Amino acid sequence: MLEQNDTLDPISELCLKIYPDQIDVLQATTQIQLNGPDPLDYVNIYVNNDEKNNGLNSHFHYVSLGLSDLYGDERVHRQAESLEENSGYGYELTIRVKKEINENEPPKWPVKLLQALAKYTFQTGGILDEGDHVPNVLSDTGGKIRHALVCEDAQLKRCQTRFGMVKFLQIVGCTNDELKFAQQWSTRKILNLMKNFKELGHDYLLVDLKRSKSIFEIDLDLRRKTLKNLKKEGSFMSFVKSRCFWKLNLEGSSNDGNFKPYDQLTFNIDLETAKLFPLILKQRLDKENSFIFNGLDDRNLVLVPENFSNSNCFVTNENPIQSNGEECQILINKQLIENLCTFFQDLKLEKKEEIGEQICKKLFLENLNEFSLYLRIIPSEKILNFFENN
Repeated sequence: MLEQNDTLDPISELCLKIYPDQIDVLQATTQIQLNGPDPLDYVNIYVNNDEKNNGLNSHFHYVSLGLSDLYGDERVHRQAESLEENSGYGYELTIRVKKEINENEPPKWPVKLLQALAKYTFQTGGILDEGDHVPNVLSDTGGKIRHALVCEDAQLKRCQTRFGMVKFLQIVGCTNDELKFAQQWSTRKILNLMKNFKELGHDYLLVDLKRSKSIFEIDLDLRRKTLKNLKKEGSFMSFVKSRCFWKLNLEGSSNDGNFKPYDQLTFNIDLETAKLFPLILKQRLDKENSFIFNGLDDRNLVLVPENFSNSNCFVTNENPIQSNGEECQILINKQLIENLCTFFQDLKLEKKEEIGEQICKKLFLENLNEFSLYLRIIPSEKILNFFENN
């Protein structure tokens, strides 16, 4: 349902500074409070005519309302105790969609996308942040733009509202190639490269579902340069929010907040997380860098390589699995890296869109057979239900 806005919430007030002539902004809503199916209260849709460039990068600018606190009365979010605290989840989502000449009606698919991303956060507590990537959120559009990268909005910056702090995370569409290099190297660095291309509106980072070439196909030398940097620098990706969760054997279980040893860890992951594993093993752990998975329950699993020195690292050769309940650390030695790489290589997951049944593998930590990692790959459409029931 599209309707005209007749009230000014904190987010709309901020947007008016950029779009002062769009007080009666077009607004999409089917929020739960109105018996609709979606978690966001509204999505505002502004028209950015890019006047400084004579309309060259005209686009529709979608801004979510509802991930932050719009009311200050705890009807949706806990009220911030001070204005320096996050308002609600601390962010809103935006997306900038290329506007064709004489196109007056904004497309509806960006509203559905923002609602879907918000629903994930409301259901699981998993939040997005700058530098994240979201695979396959645009896979049903029929074009090359299938995935999303996340950055700070081109114009809306983190600021204080009357209900706390809010930042604006822009969703940027990307191709398979662009996602692959963002995962292997750095999302932020790929986004910076994307800003060099007129096809993406430069700094605006516009989503154009008709874009048929990745930046590596537009600039044929860019792939070679990026591969050279990747080989030299390794992956900058040290943390990912994904559809995963971990469980420990009950022996040694404690809720006092202190790290204690365990002898078995079960790690449940979906297909997209499984596809990331070989990259993490080769570009992070094999180069003696740690890696963090943030799961559906917002708990962290930290993969720790051998010879890794950090004051917050508690695993040892004698106790390679440690947890305080909110975080679990596991020591991944060279032999386990090799065994995991072989396991994933044999599966050939990169060629699969989905798996029909669970894939399970039990791996023992080398020379420490009393300690084991049980890896379970779950079909993507089943992992939320599996998580809720386990």
